[in-house]
Amino acid sequence: MADDEKRRRSLLETVKAPLIFSFAMGFLAGFVTLITASGGTDNVARLDLGLIAFGIAFIATLLVISMLHLASRENPEHLSEGSGVNRNSEELYRAQVAKRREEARRKRAEEAAQARRDAGEPEDGDEPTYGRRDDRR
Repeated sequence: MADDEKRRRSLLETVKAPLIFSFAMGFLAGFVTLITASGGTDNVARLDLGLIAFGIAFIATLLVISMLHLASRENPEHLSEGSGVNRNSEELYRAQVAKRREEARRKRAEEAAQARRDAGEPEDGDEPTYGRRDDRR
């Protein structure tokens, strides 16, 4: 990142290019308004309307250019590195769902085994108690 700060930026990457273009568009709008607002060569030039048109055109052009420049700018590479909250949220959510399902399955299996024990049924792997006394109780 230190190398990026030391390198010299081009005219298009700085503020100068949009300011120059906005000034040119404002000058053009002010000049056209100055000429057309006078109504011909017999009348006095309307400098006030020319300056108002220059200001409006300058600000509007600068605003449009800056919005387009911000919309077209790409994110720096260092922003996409590392782990962030949103980068791993889907994986964390899936892990939590899998953990909850496994706990629910284990709990259902334990409840079923307890119900079988309470009913006197043999557990998986136990021998049947045919006529023998159950010492576990």
